[in-house]
Amino acid sequence: MLKYILLGVMCTFSVALFENSYLIKHANKLQDFRDILASEFVSLVYFYSENCENCQRAAQLIEKVAEDQEGIINVYGTNCDEINKDPKSVDQLPYCSSDVMQHLPQITFFEPPSQPINPYTKEKMIATEHRFQGEASPQSLGQYGYKFIPNHVIRINTVEELRKFEASDPKLNKVILFTKRKETSPLLKAMNIHYLERVKFGEVVATPETQSLLDEFDVKELPQIVGLENNGDNTYSRDLFDGDLLFKPIKKFVRGLAAKDRIPYEQINEQPKKQEERKNRRQKQDDQDNNEKQNVITPTKLDQGVLNKQLLRNDKPAFVHVYKETPHKAWEETIKKYKTLFDYYEFQVNTQEDEELVKELQIKSYPSIRFYQVGNTQKKRASKISFTKEYSLEEINKDIQELVDDKTININEQTLQMQLSQYIADNNIVVLYFYQTQQVGLTYRVLSQLQEYYGKYKFLSFKNASQKVIDQFQIPHQPAITIIFRDVKDKKELEEEVKQDQVKQALFTGKHGYEEIKSFLDSFDESKKTSNKKVQEISNQEQLEEYCEKKQTLCYIALLNGEHKSVKHDDILTKWEHQLEVLDKIKNIHGSKSASFVFIDASCHDELLLKFDISDDSLPNFVAYSSSKKTYSKLIGRFDYDAISKFIDKQYKGQSSNININSIQIIEKNCEEIFQKRKEASQSSGLSDFDEEILKEILEEERLKKKELEKELKKGKKKNKKSKDDL
Repeated sequence: MLKYILLGVMCTFSVALFENSYLIKHANKLQDFRDILASEFVSLVYFYSENCENCQRAAQLIEKVAEDQEGIINVYGTNCDEINKDPKSVDQLPYCSSDVMQHLPQITFFEPPSQPINPYTKEKMIATEHRFQGEASPQSLGQYGYKFIPNHVIRINTVEELRKFEASDPKLNKVILFTKRKETSPLLKAMNIHYLERVKFGEVVATPETQSLLDEFDVKELPQIVGLENNGDNTYSRDLFDGDLLFKPIKKFVRGLAAKDRIPYEQINEQPKKQEERKNRRQKQDDQDNNEKQNVITPTKLDQGVLNKQLLRNDKPAFVHVYKETPHKAWEETIKKYKTLFDYYEFQVNTQEDEELVKELQIKSYPSIRFYQVGNTQKKRASKISFTKEYSLEEINKDIQELVDDKTININEQTLQMQLSQYIADNNIVVLYFYQTQQVGLTYRVLSQLQEYYGKYKFLSFKNASQKVIDQFQIPHQPAITIIFRDVKDKKELEEEVKQDQVKQALFTGKHGYEEIKSFLDSFDESKKTSNKKVQEISNQEQLEEYCEKKQTLCYIALLNGEHKSVKHDDILTKWEHQLEVLDKIKNIHGSKSASFVFIDASCHDELLLKFDISDDSLPNFVAYSSSKKTYSKLIGRFDYDAISKFIDKQYKGQSSNININSIQIIEKNCEEIFQKRKEASQSSGLSDFDEEILKEILEEERLKKKELEKELKKGKKKNKKSKDDL
């Protein structure tokens, strides 16, 4: 059963909230939230209204949190009445809408971005919102916020690591915390952020293995903080901190070691007024420039290769603009309206060769906009949805709303609990969409059909939910998106039964745009961190040891046939390309598991086929190999996504049949040379390709007959053994 506990209201009545608190900052303007979203620190924002009695009662709770977490978590108070006085803030800040006002007070944590710039989009990254849901107390709010503090502290386990730590960044002094706690202290993590790039922080966890480090620093009592001041010759003077282990005394100690070439954090809010104004003007200009960049979408130039390899294979809907001289009147407006929700391609017809591609696109007049739905290659090729020059944006939009199918799982109050329980038990991430309109929102429909979410996410939709359900999920307004997920500290817990305290809910509070919602969805899946990494190819013993031996984890090995590199799978991909595509998809879905994913050209490195008892006719194949246990199991069935996923799931549920094996070795070879020699030998044998295919079929039939005969013999041996045992 899912449990949702409303924010507790407590403490005494207070009229003017945070009027006398120097620890709580006010965030009542758009610029204030820009600072929060860009901050390196975790921020707690308390949303309230002056006319809300519950808000007044809980004010002292927030003041207590601000006092306890000084220097660790930034605490803000946001007066929604003030926000709503500014029209610009109302339009751009969703936190104080009319629906939200009915559910005040609310507490939201903002987690700093993992890096300042998105490496793919090159845009500035902003903080992630986490709405607090639970029984509110100073301790629970502090613990909830701690997990979002970035950790730049370096863990030191050996004397060698200590020397490396001392030698790094010679211009910076160092601070080391000796402690019994296995998890890094929130105070130390926050202190590191205050003095980032001015002091380097490390920690030593006291264990029998690190006793030599404690002895070197003569540490007798824990916790103990030691400062290392560089003498200028790569040697350090050691200074033991002997004050109270509180934020302010420690900060004073660290400040004495800090480099002077960076403005201290405590001075940021003491900038002169003119400097602050210049900063605001620059920020405003940067925002305008970023908005202009974000609004510009450049369509991909279409040709035959792009059509086959990109457009027809993507699982995202797309528009194709085909024209000769005059573009379609609604083309630019279409891009501006849908933005990143769809992909965009452009094709200007100039030559006779271009006319041939136009025929394949089934365009009969110019200019036209062709719409490609979500689906497989065959479905997209069969699509004939085109908008001729007479179509306006309104007419296009009306048709698009009808064309994109609703593949979400429609639920009601009777099926809600059963569906949620089942999906959470299966460790799915459940996305729940509440709406009151005629159909599910277009953006949500598109996202629910992306292949990257297949098998991991379940997209549900709930139309006209009762007030009871709305209150249960704390939905402030509709449409709304919330995620139900299972939160565990150790992945091994996922194999056990679901516990009530593991089931969590997160409400999406941002703008309902494609990128915003997608970023929110992706934040719940650890495998997204490696989603762009390809499966590693293994071609020598050194690579095999690195990925399958040294890591002491389960190693999934795809055994492929390199001779398939030139054999067609369909009109677009070769068999080899298709198999790699399946593997990448498998890794993206199952990559968060503690395992390595690799592939080997087994038709070249056929020494592995003998080890795994696989014939070359059974390629491609898939095996799970454990170097620590000296066992393996192999896939029985087709080499496709569904079969391999089930095979992997069985491994983690302990349902696989393992076979003992000695250590495996792979010989480095020139595979292209081997394939060329085989081809020459085949040609010299006088067999045509057709003859070879017939021969392969005959050999395959013989192999299957032999296999059946071996099974019968084994059965006979088992019966014979059983009869002897009965005696």
